[in-house]
Amino acid sequence: MPPMDTEPGTASTSVIAISWLGASAALPFALISAAIGQGLGALIGGCHWIGVALPLDRQIWALVNQPLLNFASLPRAGGYWLGSMLLPLVFAVTIIGFLPRARSLVTQLGCIQISWAMSLVAVAVLPVLDSEDGHLARFLALHGWPTALVWLSPVFAAGAALLPTLRLLQLARRRRPDIRRSYRLLVVAIHLGVPAVGWLGLVSLVRGSVLMPAIIAAAVPLIASLAFAWFRYPAPYVRPLELPQAGEIFALALAAVIFAASVWVAGRPLADGQSAGILWGTAQSSNNVRGWIEPWSIRGRPTTAQPFVDP
Repeated sequence: MPPMDTEPGTASTSVIAISWLGASAALPFALISAAIGQGLGALIGGCHWIGVALPLDRQIWALVNQPLLNFASLPRAGGYWLGSMLLPLVFAVTIIGFLPRARSLVTQLGCIQISWAMSLVAVAVLPVLDSEDGHLARFLALHGWPTALVWLSPVFAAGAALLPTLRLLQLARRRRPDIRRSYRLLVVAIHLGVPAVGWLGLVSLVRGSVLMPAIIAAAVPLIASLAFAWFRYPAPYVRPLELPQAGEIFALALAAVIFAASVWVAGRPLADGQSAGILWGTAQSSNNVRGWIEPWSIRGRPTTAQPFVDP
């Protein structure tokens, strides 16, 4: 293992580039993870998982055939409505802790970005994108609770976002044990703030307008991370780390391409405000395919999905 004084600092161009590359993989992966979370919740509730829709500017959907017409209002639909937030939240709070002895600087940066993306995209932003048909909003409405409670999701995201912030600052102190407050703020702004702004810009570009709910929701975990950097002076991460290797960087770039391509195929914007989707199964009468989703069947034949019928 190289000594700490030979490692590139967290503000070096090479480390920032690797971190942003990790963010370019982690951000679309957060959408995919949210869809997996809802799909798994639907399976537990007795649904048949038949496809997925991954729009950037709207609520993602795991497309399913529901066992009953009133499935959405039943207690066993809880995982269906909340899985898109719960699974990413689990990722956000555990991925760094599960790799406490990871010896690769690239792995550390990648885990930081995954934890941050899950907090930012899936836990903070997605629940507030659609106040009428969003997963959390529908869950609250079906149970007679105020839909304004969706704004608790950015608060949970803010708590989860402190974990990647802590690890990032720990890495920052490896080369500069006496880092000042301004440096801590700079590191957080560059590694976490820039990807967040880039993602919000992309979402607004796809929508064709600025989405203020998304901006406000994303600001909550970002402000929490900056506040943590302002007040917190964590101990340095002292375990030995390997310098970035070409194979690791290539794998990270490949993951970014695969995840971005998946989101494009399964969620790209179409004409007349529609969004793409993918079906690997056959939509039955009790499906949840929204009217704005135009799913493409991987079986190579036109789909016959009708607009959703859940209440």
